[in-house]
Amino acid sequence: MVPRSPKRRRRHGKIRILSRRAPRYRIEISATAQPLLGGELAVCRTRDVSEGGLSLETAAWFPIGTRLAVALVDPASGGAFEVIGDVVREATAPSWSLGILLVEPPMEWSALVTSAARRSATGMEKATKRFRVLVVGDDHRQRGAMALYVTSGWDVLFATDGESVAEAIENVELDAVIAELDGDDPRVTPIMEGIRRLQPKARRIVRGKGKGSSDLVHRFVERDSGLEALLDAITADIPLSGPTSPSP
Repeated sequence: MVPRSPKRRRRHGKIRILSRRAPRYRIEISATAQPLLGGELAVCRTRDVSEGGLSLETAAWFPIGTRLAVALVDPASGGAFEVIGDVVREATAPSWSLGILLVEPPMEWSALVTSAARRSATGMEKATKRFRVLVVGDDHRQRGAMALYVTSGWDVLFATDGESVAEAIENVELDAVIAELDGDDPRVTPIMEGIRRLQPKARRIVRGKGKGSSDLVHRFVERDSGLEALLDAITADIPLSGPTSPSP
């Protein structure tokens, strides 16, 4: 019998486990994750990487065994690529770190890990404050705004209806909810009523054309405004007597 050589991956029953022995390097890169068999896309951020896997900071719930497509950009080369991997650790409070074991990672992944190792050795990579945001709206509006949210560096979840909103915010504390709807859209009121009840501390923002009159919304942001306007809407001080206080 030929002795087994050390491996980065091992099996525990039918579940593959990400080895802690493999060197891991901290690097923060915006990414998107989506189940291969279909499901909601999540904008997230890498926490650390290794030759065989990665950890993603995300509040999205993907059960163990889910096969994900993760798209990201190598900050050193500027090249975009995709990796496929299986969830081996669910994202749960308080860390919200999703563990993914990669399946046949491409050459681009090795280059990214090498770059991360170099940045880690020089102390270039530092943790930054990230906002956890839920974006609600029609699919076509979300796709149109995808580039903005990917470059934000925030932990972004997406929802299209009441059921997916409830699923997205379960056991997750949000910093903001952004409705990708026009200001006078009749859906704004019921959406924000639900958010005020379930996430009273979250900033409620509408990004679209025009400004509505609902006192449930903290800030209306024009659709063609950039990321700076959204960031200001999330971080601006709001008087305690304003709409942040839920009605009894």
